[in-house]
Amino acid sequence: MPPPRPLRPGDPEQLGEYRLTGLIGEGGQGTVFHGETATGTPVAVKVLHARFFERADAERRFFNEVAAARRVAEFCTARVIDADITHARPYIVSEYVDGESLDELVRREGPRDAGALDRLAVGTAAALAAVHRAGIVHRDFKPANVLLGADGPRVIDFGIAQVVDAAGTEASRVQGSPAYMSPEQLAGRRPGPASDVFSWAVTLSFAATGRPAFGNDSIPAVMNRIMHREPDLAEVPARLRGVLRACLAKDPAARPSAAKLLMTLVHLEDEADQPRGRLLPRWALGALAAVTVAAAGAAIAIPLWPRGPAVVPAAVRAAPMALATVGPGFGEPLGTPFAGHTGEVLALATATAGELPVAVSAGRDGTVRLSDVRTGAAVGRARTVGALSISAVALGDLGGRQVLVCGGYGRGLWLSDLVTGRAIGFGGRPGDVLALAVASREGQPVVVTAGQHAVQVIDLATGEVLLAVGGGASDVAMSRMGGREIIVTAALDGMVHRWDARTGEAVGRPFAAPGSRLALAEVNGRPVVVSGAPDNTLRVLDLETGAPVGEPYPGHTDRISAVATTVLDGRPLAVTGSWDGTVRVWDLGSGRPLGGPLSGPEGWVTSVAVTEVDGVPLLVAGSRDGTVRTWRL
Repeated sequence: MPPPRPLRPGDPEQLGEYRLTGLIGEGGQGTVFHGETATGTPVAVKVLHARFFERADAERRFFNEVAAARRVAEFCTARVIDADITHARPYIVSEYVDGESLDELVRREGPRDAGALDRLAVGTAAALAAVHRAGIVHRDFKPANVLLGADGPRVIDFGIAQVVDAAGTEASRVQGSPAYMSPEQLAGRRPGPASDVFSWAVTLSFAATGRPAFGNDSIPAVMNRIMHREPDLAEVPARLRGVLRACLAKDPAARPSAAKLLMTLVHLEDEADQPRGRLLPRWALGALAAVTVAAAGAAIAIPLWPRGPAVVPAAVRAAPMALATVGPGFGEPLGTPFAGHTGEVLALATATAGELPVAVSAGRDGTVRLSDVRTGAAVGRARTVGALSISAVALGDLGGRQVLVCGGYGRGLWLSDLVTGRAIGFGGRPGDVLALAVASREGQPVVVTAGQHAVQVIDLATGEVLLAVGGGASDVAMSRMGGREIIVTAALDGMVHRWDARTGEAVGRPFAAPGSRLALAEVNGRPVVVSGAPDNTLRVLDLETGAPVGEPYPGHTDRISAVATTVLDGRPLAVTGSWDGTVRVWDLGSGRPLGGPLSGPEGWVTSVAVTEVDGVPLLVAGSRDGTVRTWRL
């Protein structure tokens, strides 16, 4: 990004927790400022025009798309950190990349040389594959949105046009920069991933030759060429010419996906020049592993969530328990909703503090709060966690003491005494935690964390990393299979992976994950994975084979955002929360819903948990409106 200029009179100096220190630039969607977090971390803050939020459902749709942007894998992109439209000035916060744009560099130095062009092609294709995997269409891929940082190219503003569209602009409105737009965009049709692939190819032609493939003269002339003429690729290096030509097909269906494009680039051989080795640069080897694995299967799975994040609410799984049968009070609200948070509830767990049954909720306001699960009354003071955002909470035991484990962005893990709230010294390193699970490994209390680059097993007492496996993951759980303890992950490559918790050895072949959040259960004596799918249904898969178990569970009218499992009177149950603002309960044995949908939250349900108080099963949910609610199960 260009060096920030001084703030002008009337520019905001503070937005939420972010102090604004300079002006980066302005555009049709808003103004970009240089800012800092409370800890001094530099960020880019884009303040959006308020006119984008005039529709009645703008807030829900806006946060739906921002949540998707947060779960884009961070390699090759500037990750989305935060967003808020409750202020008079709605804004989106992203990672600050210290580097100039591709547009500025080419205009200053001319076309890129062969090596730089190869690195650019692979890095930006990897970013595009990650963006599409999160269910996002960039809509405005162009040289100005590619920043050349010290660690390689970074794609920015992914999904911003989609966020703005979600917040209230008409779907038919043409958005983008004409010279880099696809034929379908110019025709006023809603762009899909193939449109981004077209824009990527035009961007690469600019990097290779200094001008876009369809020229840069008058807008009408450029638009006419995009719609009806073939691209000018004569000066593009021969090794890339065929790839770009395929990506610039007029028919979106004829273009390769970003995942296939990436694999083609990685294995591309020179069509005319002498071979110069692989196109994949060394800096990208580890970061691209997740994308290339999925691409090898000729598809990128689009997960449901999140968080990660970036900030995606973690669905907290309840341990199986023998509960009473469902009575006539099913779905009856208990107490009053706890409303102590000033922002949405991001994660939730249940526990007993002393003799008091409590819900432990983590909010966007950066606090963890305890509330009486029966009455909704606050218990004790708020606990502040020094993280950019809290992604997950869970309970553990250290020498008979109940320990609250929090995971978040920037802080890593943070431990405290559940009852007193006092912080517990922990040797873990800072970093990003997207999800976590507290478990026992060979009798030793551990916390298993899912991050952007690896899944780690960490000693709960010392913070020592005992094991690191695989690439990044958006969710994690532990189970037993074949007589051994295994780690189960919803990986960033769109697959379910299983790892031996002792050796780190892969267990079986990975299989496609329905979504990016998962819970584990047992159905008819078989371990299963439970997850939401992009069609709003709940899916159950055999943990050993990945084969579907029964039919999909329809019912929700929007994405499933949280999943938990438990056992009720010997029957395996799944509990789901959704963007439609309801909670549903499913009998995994019969394949039928249990009772009707539970409603009440104003906004989507971010997290769910199941507990038992005085022999009565209870269902607890956190939501976008900042409340924690309890129903009889």
